[in-house]
Amino acid sequence: MTFLEKLIKDKGLILSGEILEILTSKEKGISKEAARKRLSRIGESIYRVRGLFADGQILFHDKDIFGTEEYYDGLHRALKKAGKQYYTIIQSLDFHNGYIKSDHLAAYAVNPVEKLKGHLTFETTLRNLLKIGLVHLEDEHVVVSNSISKNSHSLKRAKGLEVAKNFLLMQFNDWSRKIGLVSYNSSKFHSEFGKYQFNFVAPSYVGSLTKKTSDSIVPAFVIADILIGNVINENQVNFFINKISALKQQRGLAKFIPFLIVDSIDTKALNNLKSKGAVIGFADELFGENYKELLNSLINLITNAGAILKKKPEAYLDLISKLNKLVDGKTNNLRGDLFELAVGYYQGRICSSIDIGKLINHSGERREIDVFGLQPNRVLISECKGYNHPISKEEIEVWLGEKVPVIRKWVLDNATISDKELVFQFWSTGGFTQEALELLEKRIESTKKYTIEYFDLDKMLEISKKINSKKFTEILREYYIKEI
Repeated sequence: MTFLEKLIKDKGLILSGEILEILTSKEKGISKEAARKRLSRIGESIYRVRGLFADGQILFHDKDIFGTEEYYDGLHRALKKAGKQYYTIIQSLDFHNGYIKSDHLAAYAVNPVEKLKGHLTFETTLRNLLKIGLVHLEDEHVVVSNSISKNSHSLKRAKGLEVAKNFLLMQFNDWSRKIGLVSYNSSKFHSEFGKYQFNFVAPSYVGSLTKKTSDSIVPAFVIADILIGNVINENQVNFFINKISALKQQRGLAKFIPFLIVDSIDTKALNNLKSKGAVIGFADELFGENYKELLNSLINLITNAGAILKKKPEAYLDLISKLNKLVDGKTNNLRGDLFELAVGYYQGRICSSIDIGKLINHSGERREIDVFGLQPNRVLISECKGYNHPISKEEIEVWLGEKVPVIRKWVLDNATISDKELVFQFWSTGGFTQEALELLEKRIESTKKYTIEYFDLDKMLEISKKINSKKFTEILREYYIKEI
């Protein structure tokens, strides 16, 4: 065994830059070029990880530790040291309980979403992480691998954070245009500015920020990202600071005001952001002293929806009421996000147990069940869409072809429920197109192994009356019917 092979085996995983430093300090007079040649001659018992690290560095490791806990711990350290663009994505996913929507993740990375000289695009960076299995895709989310993650995963809490962030975005949009900071009806969510993605982008015509040309006024821009749900430390704001620094280096870019909206942040992170010219928007200070508590209640309700809706259904109603009072009745933006909770509230009245956002796995195929309800002789599997537009035939085809079969197989393999009648339901506040209705009716008639049911708002009101649920009727009328 050569000195280099023994060094790598002893270290577990080590970057080529570190090896070169050790070699040149151990053997006086050896040049870096000579040391690199020696590295290139290392035998097949040593594996190499290429293409992820700064300055073209290679990560070396003994092949026997590949895939072990030692391997992933060493890879995590190496990315933190020399793979910032990859480490940032993993750290952002960790902060968000392991899950971020695919079209939202770029805002929490340091990579541009459009080509920029000297930078890997976000698309390329994500593709590289997918290739080596450090992240994977699940429906609409990017998910960090348990092997590389330092925190526990929770899709339910991640969805709670998504809903709370969506709510904050709407409120920030409302606040910024009311005070004249941004132009009305011009804001974009999860959009691009200066080739980077932000949660919020809007033009501003505040006089001191705009540029005047001979024939037009060039606006400035308000850009914002949101970090909530955990105490934020200085490492977790680096994605935002790096994006701001990259924008400042671009010639000819419009002026901009960068906001980071938070609910809790430590002193070091706060001071670091301020020193870089960022505006820190605390939720309580922007929108009212009870706002942080409201967000936490919203996140908690979605995280623990099944238990809360079954044991304390009034908590759901109380939260809707608080949202309504705090934001002057503007809960329509939450309609889609909270619709499965409304269905869960109904199912809680007729089922012995319910689960919201249940994640199942059958033979490696994962599916999410919006509302899972158990009755003495039936299993209810509900798909919930709180849209203001009708469900298309194509959406029904995807549900029937990709979701229903996997969930049915999972139920049949579960001895505790396999003997119950299986009912698949599709709930849509926006109704269904004629083509979708025709397909549903055709499948209802031809399917014998399970039952298919569908509900538009009229049918929802009918079934609500049958069980005499005034509260469910009230929810539908107050938060869905009058908004559509």
